[in-house]
Amino acid sequence: MKKYLITGIIILSGCSALQSPDATPEEYGDPVTVSLSMGVPSFGHDGMTDAAADTGVADAAAFDATLQNPAGTRSTSPHTYEVENLIHDIWLIQFNSRGQYVNASYYPREGLAGQVIENESFGLMALSGSTVCIVANTMNPDLSWPDNLPAFKRTLLDVGANNELALDRMPMCGYWIGNVTEGLALSVILSRMMTRINLIINNNTGQELSGLRAELDHIPTKAYVYPQARQTALSSDAYLNQAFTDESTETIADGESWQLYHYIAPNICSGVENATTLKITSGEMEWNVALGNNSPSSSQRNYTLYANNYYTFTLNLKPEQRLTAGEDPVKHSGLKRETVKGKGL
Repeated sequence: MKKYLITGIIILSGCSALQSPDATPEEYGDPVTVSLSMGVPSFGHDGMTDAAADTGVADAAAFDATLQNPAGTRSTSPHTYEVENLIHDIWLIQFNSRGQYVNASYYPREGLAGQVIENESFGLMALSGSTVCIVANTMNPDLSWPDNLPAFKRTLLDVGANNELALDRMPMCGYWIGNVTEGLALSVILSRMMTRINLIINNNTGQELSGLRAELDHIPTKAYVYPQARQTALSSDAYLNQAFTDESTETIADGESWQLYHYIAPNICSGVENATTLKITSGEMEWNVALGNNSPSSSQRNYTLYANNYYTFTLNLKPEQRLTAGEDPVKHSGLKRETVKGKGL
């Protein structure tokens, strides 16, 4: 898949601001206008300048070219970079150097969705050591935010991970830390608040498979709005009660593949009991595997699926009706953590 970066001046209108009622100039500063640029890097790359490059996933072209399920389910219609990373609306939330909430402003895009905002004017408060947080594509101008930064870092946003998810409104977030002054130019790289999971299911059973069914279970629906390397495990209410299910309308011959993809909230978990799992069935045959950051044959498995990542799992269905851990049936490609901390220009 190719991705293209579109630049330009995007005018934001209809801003609404929520400021602390106890604001004082010493703690909350004076209003200033800053120049803000933001955008989303392509999967597998660190910067917006690489947005026209390939995904970095070796089999991405084959994945797009050989999708086999004509039923039109969400998981078999891959979105492209210029669709899944549009910025439709923006929340700017600002905290002072003591971590106190200063104000929050909501900027709808009024149909002017784009992949990048370049040098656009926004209102903030003049403060030293301020943390400016960006949450995009919430589709909700009435959200309320915590009154301190530590609580904000623990905030989970319901990203609605289900088969009806409008993926042209990818939930995204990012932040910038520094001294806010009049005319400041700052830049933030946004992080996707979801994980893309590609499934390449190879029929290596020695026979045709019909009625093939894939069930992805224990799917998170909530994601942190402040990206950090280490975050607490998700609570039990952050998961769907039902699985995503896809069924092939084709007969999969021996040696052929069935390919799917899903977007889910990142699964921040501490053990296999909270892992996202995949069950594949065909008639009375069944294969099960827990997805994670390393192979099922690893002695210490990591079942966390991180946000802003593009995972490809290749699963080889064996005639033993199970996934043999010793043969390392699950392989990962294109796995990369992306930097999301903003840098002042």
